[in-house]
Amino acid sequence: MPREDYRDETGLLVCGRCGQPKERRLPAMDLFGGKERIVRVLCECDMREQREREEQERLRKAAERAKRLRDACFHGSPFLRDCTFATDDGRTPRQSELCKRYAETFDPSDPGGLLLWGGVGTGKTFMASCIANAVIDLGFSAYQTDIAGIATLMESSFADRRANLDRILNRDLLLIEDLGAERCTEYMLGYVYNVIDGRYRSGKPMVITTNIPLKDIYQPSASSPWQRIFDRITERCYPIEFTGASRRRSKAALMRRSMEERLGIREKD
Repeated sequence: MPREDYRDETGLLVCGRCGQPKERRLPAMDLFGGKERIVRVLCECDMREQREREEQERLRKAAERAKRLRDACFHGSPFLRDCTFATDDGRTPRQSELCKRYAETFDPSDPGGLLLWGGVGTGKTFMASCIANAVIDLGFSAYQTDIAGIATLMESSFADRRANLDRILNRDLLLIEDLGAERCTEYMLGYVYNVIDGRYRSGKPMVITTNIPLKDIYQPSASSPWQRIFDRITERCYPIEFTGASRRRSKAALMRRSMEERLGIREKD
């Protein structure tokens, strides 16, 4: 049990745990009316407790900031906040390791980004979200969206459009999901180009996921409306291919099996 504080032979209070003084005498000064004065000082125990309180407060503020950043990043898909490298299923270890290294060495002033490409359900969105969460844990901001989200933000009043564009362009990391997954009007392509070109000019990084084959991105036809967009992406984003069976199909099979057991259609194993 810790000892109680006590007073030494000079009458000053001493910490019963660390043995260091908790009071000290100040010499007589005119400022004190010519009298000696005793003031409180921090012993090692007090300083350690103060450091612990400061660290707890720092961690609390960091957690609050990370929550705000995640709310802003995954505004339309809150379930993606739980995507982390720690929860990775390990099906694509090489891709996971590359993405993890990118997140660990993230620098918002480095324009280099990633292009995660491959078949549907191969883990591109999960891995992009892992990168976003890791970057947020480092204290940086991120914003995840898709073409429809970009169009929604841009199809507003002129003042709101400028503010929305600034919101996208000023984040430390921009993530664009499923590029080219849907047919786009000329207006929508214009919006996407403005966003990607804005990031290109500002020198800020992007992580982009797409199902488009890499050869069609690096060598688009002359008539392709995506040519200007792909040209900027390939200059700034390193491609990482994702292959394998669709995780969504596996999850769908598990869901059906669980639901059949719940509904009494099949017995539990």
